[in-house]
Amino acid sequence: MSLKTNSEVTSLPSTVDLSAPFIVLQWGVRMLDELTELLDAAIYKEIASQAFYIAGQNKTQDPGAKALMKELAEEELKHSQWLKNLKEKGLEKQEWHQEKVPNLMISEYLTGGDTLEGASVQDTLLFAMKREQQAIEFYSKMMSVMRNKAAKRLCQRLVREELKHKLKLETLYDDMLFFEEN
Repeated sequence: MSLKTNSEVTSLPSTVDLSAPFIVLQWGVRMLDELTELLDAAIYKEIASQAFYIAGQNKTQDPGAKALMKELAEEELKHSQWLKNLKEKGLEKQEWHQEKVPNLMISEYLTGGDTLEGASVQDTLLFAMKREQQAIEFYSKMMSVMRNKAAKRLCQRLVREELKHKLKLETLYDDMLFFEEN
């Protein structure tokens, strides 16, 4: 099975949102490679995010925003390496504990953050928070259509990881606003 972009997909279950800026899985009668395709999609998403933050560094003059985008790009590289390692070693040997990750939901109530063009640190944080929220939604939707139990577990893990990233960004954003107010 091969990965397809949104524009190449012709028929999917109605539970998949084609407006999401991520690739989706090709659907077939047998989904034996579901886990591999999910890992490939997740790796692709992390690499694309890394490239986006690298390119974003050239779109702003704000040194703080440039430094934040560099850090975000490095984080996305670590995530893609972790996923590649999972793909090579297999999921069956992984021991994952299911910790609850709080969601401050700051990005859900803020507008903006649609571009990195001329972005400040605050704009960059908002942009990154919204990207993490998109990833959470993507993996949540993928979990609902996966048949393979290991693929469903991986989706749960990816949702938690993205929630952790979003929490880190939202905490930084909140701390920054608190600091500016005092």
